[in-house]
Amino acid sequence: MNSPVLSIKKVSKSFPVGGGSTKIAVDRVSLTVPQGQFVTVIGSNGAGKSTLLNLVAGRYIPDTGTISLNGTDITNLSEHRRAAFIGRVFQDPLQGTAASMTIEENLSMAESRGLRRTLRRGVTKERRARFRELLAVLGLGLEDRLRSEVGLLSGGQRQSLSLLMATMTKPSLLLLDEHTAALDPKTAQQVVALTERIVREYGLTTLMVTHNLEQALRLGDRTIMMHEGKIVLDLSGQVRQTMTVADLLAEFTRVRGESLVDDRLLLA
Repeated sequence: MNSPVLSIKKVSKSFPVGGGSTKIAVDRVSLTVPQGQFVTVIGSNGAGKSTLLNLVAGRYIPDTGTISLNGTDITNLSEHRRAAFIGRVFQDPLQGTAASMTIEENLSMAESRGLRRTLRRGVTKERRARFRELLAVLGLGLEDRLRSEVGLLSGGQRQSLSLLMATMTKPSLLLLDEHTAALDPKTAQQVVALTERIVREYGLTTLMVTHNLEQALRLGDRTIMMHEGKIVLDLSGQVRQTMTVADLLAEFTRVRGESLVDDRLLLA
């Protein structure tokens, strides 16, 4: 097995819910992800999926436990500092880009992530040529709109741009937080195809949260299921390859002790 890129050891996170009580969102989770592995993360609403990604990204600091990346403890490292080696694409296409900035300015900002800031202009002739090549791969015609404001783009175009921005520096870890959930089915399929291509070509270690069970089994090479803040199922290899959506639904029912017929998001 390849050496681990991400190592999460007994991590917990609670949030106040009023009346002096707290809710445990992530409960003593341990997870090791080796170099180049693509892990899909599933679970019903409130299972702790997005909280786990936020802990890895540095948006939240765990109450207990440790998080390491490439052998370095990053448990208390700020989100800003982690952004130098962790790429992330959010569910909302508006979150990953700056609407009032041009496409080339957004790309320049992404390329400079984690580097020392200077007073020099962000977009050089060399960068512009490189950006055209990168955008041409998307097949959306954005290479001819470098100086267009990102706010003028469609949701699918912005999410494709966000994915490109999150991966252009080949981060150590890519986090995808339901990044196709806000898109129409056709556009979502295009962004998924782009995701597969980029992850494969760059060999990126990836964690992807999704509610789409078919997508969870088809993409990547490992699927974990979360429930009440814990990892309750870890599928890979031949077991995962032979698993069907019906099998996965049966596992959810077994874990929760109730049917998921009314959980519309999970069945999407």
